[in-house]
Amino acid sequence: MRQLKAGSEAAFRELVERYREPLYRLSVSLLLDRMAADDAVQETFIRLWTRVRRYHPRYTVRTWIYTICVRRCYDELRRRRRHREAVEALPTGGVDVNRMEADELLMLLQRVTVQLPPRQRVVYQLRELDGFSAEETSATTGMSLEQVKANLWAARNTVKEKLKQYGVQ
Repeated sequence: MRQLKAGSEAAFRELVERYREPLYRLSVSLLLDRMAADDAVQETFIRLWTRVRRYHPRYTVRTWIYTICVRRCYDELRRRRRHREAVEALPTGGVDVNRMEADELLMLLQRVTVQLPPRQRVVYQLRELDGFSAEETSATTGMSLEQVKANLWAARNTVKEKLKQYGVQ
């Protein structure tokens, strides 16, 4: 961050390379739109570059960057005045998880998680898929630890129930 604050383009490129894909996955998960996710990630890096002086070392770099991205996605959701988009119908019969390819299982999980409310979706994404701690998730989303835990509990239960409906245990 010191190099970035000093205007190092190499340090900036390194951060972009490290965080572009995880931020994109998070943005797609929240916005349900690949083009909007691309825009959110691009805006995240623009804000990172233009607001690097605001960085405070009490935060980890990862938490700070994710916070910028989450706030950008929330801004987009507010602008759209909607919190969900139509989702393809999930398959109706039981699903044999042992025979299911990892990609298919991931797609099914994504279809289920996009139905979560945005706050639950972001907490689920950060905690379960990106490996954030509860504290990092709290710092990133601006939610209290209790709110993070409550949203994660609700998200896990909803995902579990939805997957059960389709024969995935």
